[in-house]
Amino acid sequence: MSVRQEELSPEELALQDGLNRSWANAKRALSDPAFVLYVEESIARVNESRTTATMSKDAFITSTESTLE
Repeated sequence: MSVRQEELSPEELALQDGLNRSWANAKRALSDPAFVLYVEESIARVNESRTTATMSKDAFITSTESTLE
């Protein structure tokens, strides 16, 4: 990918815009103490889990749809 913004192709610009939005959403979410606590508790539950059950990709995506939209 090019370094200078004016050298980016339309596809690269679209990708960069998406990345910028993603970072902005992450920064906004991580500035919310309640959201950070939720994530930390979720990670702890996963780390403490002894289950060997698996989930399909589609089921995982459905269960983790963003609440930031």
